[in-house]
Amino acid sequence: MDFEYPWVFLFLILYFICEKFCPEKRIAIFFPHFEYTKRLNKDNILKFFILLFSILALSNPYIKKEIVQINKGDAIVLSIDSSGSMSESDKFEVVKNVASDFIKQRINDKLGLVVFGTNAFIASPLTKNREFVSKILSKMYVGVAGRNTAILDSLAQSIRLLKDSKAKTKIVILLTDGIDNSSKVSLNDVINTLKKYNIKVYTIGVGSDVNYRLLEYISQETNAKSYQAFSPKDIKEIYNQINNLEKTDIENKIIYKQYLYIYPLGMAILLFLVYIGRRRW
Repeated sequence: MDFEYPWVFLFLILYFICEKFCPEKRIAIFFPHFEYTKRLNKDNILKFFILLFSILALSNPYIKKEIVQINKGDAIVLSIDSSGSMSESDKFEVVKNVASDFIKQRINDKLGLVVFGTNAFIASPLTKNREFVSKILSKMYVGVAGRNTAILDSLAQSIRLLKDSKAKTKIVILLTDGIDNSSKVSLNDVINTLKKYNIKVYTIGVGSDVNYRLLEYISQETNAKSYQAFSPKDIKEIYNQINNLEKTDIENKIIYKQYLYIYPLGMAILLFLVYIGRRRW
């Protein structure tokens, strides 16, 4: 048990000082009755306990309780190719549907969205609002960022989202069906920055017209995995595998105080009523 105002106990010292040096003036009783003297002693004890419980109430005693909640959560950026080739066989719509299902399953994660074509842009910042990310994703379309492919630029944008995140696990899931032909940043710069911020990049290549060597190199350098997909079923299975990644433990501490002043206050009031009753009768 702790006290919010422990200094009020100093009043007890004042009480004892006054008892010693400031005694109450009473009418001298030359033939005191034993019962009356005994009653005076009991009144003094009552007054002391009334003061003691009052001071205890004023000190605001409390019990501090701590509840620890551990949630598992990562910071994840979905980086999705929206270049012209993604219109073939409705690949982009398939990816949107699978990615939406993936988003729904990541309950405790912060999610962000990067879309790339000729250029790369952040479509959604990191947020736990899964419905918001899904809604933004649903509004994306082939060619929204241009018809070419800027894989490295998309990673640079993903780094912007993740570098200040406090999550222990920071992940990019990059999906593309093409070869980088539009990026302005260099591979070495991107890899070094990813390593600097401990960002893992899981790459998914869709189809045969993909630079798998580049994707494998990016994933390998960031301690992640690279996947190949040749059908909608493959894409779904790959996202399911990534969904089973080890998640970061996020510890939330909830501390609350249970105040107990009501109990000594009640005792002080009760004893005061007893004291008044004894004085009247």
